[in-house]
Amino acid sequence: MEEQRCAARWKINQEADLCVDEGIKSIPCVVEDISSRGMRVSLGKDLFPDVFANFNLTLSDDFTFNAGAQVAWAEKIYEKNVYGLSFSRIEESTKNRICRYVQDNFPTEMTKQAWSGI
Repeated sequence: MEEQRCAARWKINQEADLCVDEGIKSIPCVVEDISSRGMRVSLGKDLFPDVFANFNLTLSDDFTFNAGAQVAWAEKIYEKNVYGLSFSRIEESTKNRICRYVQDNFPTEMTKQAWSGI
């Protein structure tokens, strides 16, 4: 399948915690890939697409962010529910923090992106 996104996502396969409502216990998930415009997340629970309108995502002890997203696509792969999310609300500073997080923790992904356009 040919990449159709304006900004390709970085593959990180990072365990994370997703909280879709204040006071509700967070849901363990895996962020398979991420960019400043969206992400692909897989989890054991089947969620309604509208729960992503506002969420908190914790990627590490020192990196949590709040954003809004709409579900671009969803599929079930084996026992996992996989969602392709397009951020509908995200602060510019959070976009920069995402890039820094990937650069600090997954530097080879940044290198792949730099060379992919050549």
